[in-house]
Amino acid sequence: MTRNPQKRRTPEQIRAGNLRLGLVLLAIVAVFFLGAVLKQLYFGGLAN
Repeated sequence: MTRNPQKRRTPEQIRAGNLRLGLVLLAIVAVFFLGAVLKQLYFGGLAN
């Protein structure tokens, strides 16, 4: 991807890109969190 200085992104495009990035990061965090919860359920709780 090459940068074209003549074609600037509009604030709406920037906002849409930020939203998409935020949703992707949220999905990644949710998968890791769900994995940690399932690991605790399947492999037992805290070690005593």
